[in-house]
Amino acid sequence: MNKQNSLITRYCLAVVVMLALIGPLAQKGRGDFVLMDDEQLVVNSFHNQGTLYQWSRASIVSGGSVNGLSAYNSSDVNICGGSVTSLDAYDSSTVGISSGVVKDLLYTRDFSAVDISGGSVNCLFTHHYSNVDMSGGSVYSLAAHNSSTVDISGGSVYSLDACTSSTVEISGGSVDHLYAYDSGTVDISGGSLYILYAYGSGVVSFHGQNFSLGIGLVLDGERVLGTGTLSGEWIDGTRWTVGILYNTPTATIWAIPAPYILTIDVDPNDVGIDTITPSVGAHDYKGWVNIKAERFVNCPDVYVFDHWEGDVNDPNSANTTVFMDTDKTVTAVFVDSRKCGDECHPYPAGDIDKNCIVDFTDFGLFALSWLKCTKPECD
Repeated sequence: MNKQNSLITRYCLAVVVMLALIGPLAQKGRGDFVLMDDEQLVVNSFHNQGTLYQWSRASIVSGGSVNGLSAYNSSDVNICGGSVTSLDAYDSSTVGISSGVVKDLLYTRDFSAVDISGGSVNCLFTHHYSNVDMSGGSVYSLAAHNSSTVDISGGSVYSLDACTSSTVEISGGSVDHLYAYDSGTVDISGGSLYILYAYGSGVVSFHGQNFSLGIGLVLDGERVLGTGTLSGEWIDGTRWTVGILYNTPTATIWAIPAPYILTIDVDPNDVGIDTITPSVGAHDYKGWVNIKAERFVNCPDVYVFDHWEGDVNDPNSANTTVFMDTDKTVTAVFVDSRKCGDECHPYPAGDIDKNCIVDFTDFGLFALSWLKCTKPECD
């Protein structure tokens, strides 16, 4: 971990200790407000201290300011303006931030949840099965510990730590510095990342396509070894580049090709043919894919496979393969195979000439056979 990130972590940890000392004072009612039992408060002025218990709710709006705020027992804090210097969320409490600022530290643990769609947070520590969902706003330092989860689809994070069995999903937004260690897992499928540090038992996976490895990187299967510049495209074609500065042998970085879309069509498409494998529609695949078309019977419709249209290995075989190295569309073409005597149009009783009609011809054939005997005693 570089010196700057280490200083940030020590600073945030010092704030955690400070808040642990302040917390008991707030519980004794020495703060400016204490909410309990579904009580609600709109904060639009300065308060030194606030504490929430038992499903209570506090909304910090423009003009509101709280130095220290603690939430317990499934209580709810909504920051939509103003500022909070430090905020603790425990016991399945929730924090929503759409605007405003957390100046110092936001600390969550014990199944608590944070939803950030705007505003800014200086330091965010999430622990013990808590969850952070970030779609906007900015966080300077975000640390995920102890089986917590973080989902980033928008906004910006300067420094992100994923460690101690935490899980991070990045599908959008931007992260400047990412640190993965101590069984932290990070899956990246979108957005932008500037610098990556992977060490200890950290695991980072890039889900994209058209990967390119700079000097110092090699690919062992889907695993990236060494340090250097890794680039590629997300599934929507957006280009990205990241510098890998740490990649220790105990850490794992994956470059996993994103699946391509195989679209299966059928012709004719208005009679409900459902004997295609995979089924008609769009599917995600990589590499070789088996496709199969079987005879379709849904009386009175009877269709038989004729050929495939599209990039398939054998267009004339009902059972063939497609190699998925890009998005592809294939069509199974069927022809009408209804005929007299099939399972949908059986021969009627008395249809001697097998033309599916009982008429005088059948009667004449029957008459020609009148009293014929094939028993042994008739020999």
